[in-house]
Amino acid sequence: MGLADLVQCVELLKERIQSHGAALRENETRTRMALIDPLLHALGWNVSDPGVITPEYRVAEGWADYALLRPDGRPAATVEAKKLGAGLTSHRMQMLNYANAAGITYAGLTDGNHWELYDVFRQAALEERRILEVSIADAPAHESALKLLLLWRPNLASGQPVPAGTPIVGETPRPTPTPDDVELPPMPRPVSADWVELSEYHPPGGTSCPTAIRFWDGSERPLKNWNEILTDVVRKLYAEQWLTLEDVPIGWSKKVYSVNTKPVHPTGKPFINYRNIEGTPLIVNVNLNAGQVRKNTKKLLDRFGQKSAKVYLRIAK
Repeated sequence: MGLADLVQCVELLKERIQSHGAALRENETRTRMALIDPLLHALGWNVSDPGVITPEYRVAEGWADYALLRPDGRPAATVEAKKLGAGLTSHRMQMLNYANAAGITYAGLTDGNHWELYDVFRQAALEERRILEVSIADAPAHESALKLLLLWRPNLASGQPVPAGTPIVGETPRPTPTPDDVELPPMPRPVSADWVELSEYHPPGGTSCPTAIRFWDGSERPLKNWNEILTDVVRKLYAEQWLTLEDVPIGWSKKVYSVNTKPVHPTGKPFINYRNIEGTPLIVNVNLNAGQVRKNTKKLLDRFGQKSAKVYLRIAK
């Protein structure tokens, strides 16, 4: 997929900022789903592939929202994400300090519209260390796309990213990167008022089950009962290799397993009610009420690096 497709992606993001800016300014998760993740995808950084991106990457005494990985598994750069319209100024030094402490050469910061990238170890003032500055909403799409090629995966992962069209004096010029092999995934739909974050959902007893679940990559599945929230999350984590057989069994107490490869608790007692996850060896204990389903699902997501704020539920009407 070529530069024209990257331009098209930028144009779509411009439209989202204009049409859904108010909703995206409400929280970071919506911004990441609707603006940041799609652009990273278009630049070759598959946010659902743990071999390409590590979300919630530990740096110093904090966490970077994304670590963009080189082929050897080490971070080429970190990226801090903020909600649309959030001021970036107060976050720059923290971003740089985290990357510096972790020995990561490049550090980025974005609110989905404004994108910045810094050369962490350059001995210069902050402004001189900034090697990328893009405002998607304020510039022609083709102009933004050319600048954003600095973040194109083969370019950034090389350790010596080159701005598109910039000659290298005194060396054999490296070709301008053109992402001809990058596949642009379907753009996740913007979050509407029908959806609520799992982390913020606290319905009263007797509430009907949500009608669908939406994951961090924008994919969705319909729901028929409360238990499917937990089983669908287990299926998704396993499919993307966040959860592996080495992590099983998973228990919430010394006497109770939540996920196992056989329907038996550590005490030897069988699961009373359980579901086999089709296509996997996993069995999920679903002898839970609605509140326990939500609580256990949140714990599972946090354990495997996918915050419950990245999962949405569509509320039944």
